[in-house]
Amino acid sequence: MFDLVLPIAGVPINLAIVAITGLLVGFVSGLFGVGGGFLMTPILIFLGVPPAYAVATGSVQLVASSTFSSIIAARQRMIDLKLSAYLISGAVIGTIIGIGIFNLLSRFGRLDTVISVSYVILLGGVGTLMLKESISSFDKQKGYSERNPSDNFLHHWFSTFAIQQNFPKLGTSISLIPLIIISVLIGIVGTILGVGGGFMFVPALIYFFGLSTRSAVAASQVQILVTMVVATFMHAIFNHAVDVILAIPLILGGVIGAHFGTIAGRFVNGVRFRFALALLILSVAIRFLVSLFAFSTTNNPAALGSVALPLLPVWEQWLLFQASNNGPVYGLAVAFIAIACGFIGTLALDRGGRYNLLDR
Repeated sequence: MFDLVLPIAGVPINLAIVAITGLLVGFVSGLFGVGGGFLMTPILIFLGVPPAYAVATGSVQLVASSTFSSIIAARQRMIDLKLSAYLISGAVIGTIIGIGIFNLLSRFGRLDTVISVSYVILLGGVGTLMLKESISSFDKQKGYSERNPSDNFLHHWFSTFAIQQNFPKLGTSISLIPLIIISVLIGIVGTILGVGGGFMFVPALIYFFGLSTRSAVAASQVQILVTMVVATFMHAIFNHAVDVILAIPLILGGVIGAHFGTIAGRFVNGVRFRFALALLILSVAIRFLVSLFAFSTTNNPAALGSVALPLLPVWEQWLLFQASNNGPVYGLAVAFIAIACGFIGTLALDRGGRYNLLDR
């Protein structure tokens, strides 16, 4: 009943499962404030969506969820515009570079392998470091108080760099040199892997620059919103890999899930927050490692479930034509739909500002 052939990706999929996936990932996004892209792209790949389309379409869902979270953060006056501007400038540059690398890898047929191996290495490394630090925090603090883990070598080293910029609202000074470099690198990686970069930005801002968990989450959400709009637009123009039919149930489920995730986030303090996020990241890395070995035993996993595009209904053929021949208009339209859904979600689900996105 809910099975449909995706017009752009060209594979059949169950839209109910996609909506549930969006709901669960949205919940994680709202709970942890990290965008959820590090879960969305792997799950779509596991469901049979080719990696290139999973990456490009996952960026659309991130636009909606980060719109929702950014508006709530703005209402709570948790966004530092100056810090967000620096993060966005670096991340947008990284996004443009990442699109170029994405196209090259796709052209040479290496994209699927690079995505799989990168997820295992990146998520495994980040998750292990976060788990180690959070366990140490539990030992020292017994898990009952907020702790900003800024007492480390990299934080002290970065504080000696030139071009220090003061952020009065955050009560700290940060060197723009490592801040911009890290933003560019995360923008590159996030674009290639189809993630907003929140699961990298949040730990980096906490561990490297000494920000509180709340401030790091707020800054991350604004960065995700802007860079994923840029990524969606560029994917639509250069790769024609954004599937709006796949994106819509992801968006709807993601916005609703983000609402309940933010409510649950009120009961997670800083130490428990980092511990839970570390376990989640490691579990995705392990799942990807297992699937990597499983996929290596198949002859052509990317072709599984593919269908003949001429069999599509007329309205899906029209969408395919628009995506293939009117990339800029199609990309802007899809991004606008995602932003509108995120905005409407805040009106429908957060009347009167009844909960705090960043009360962790």
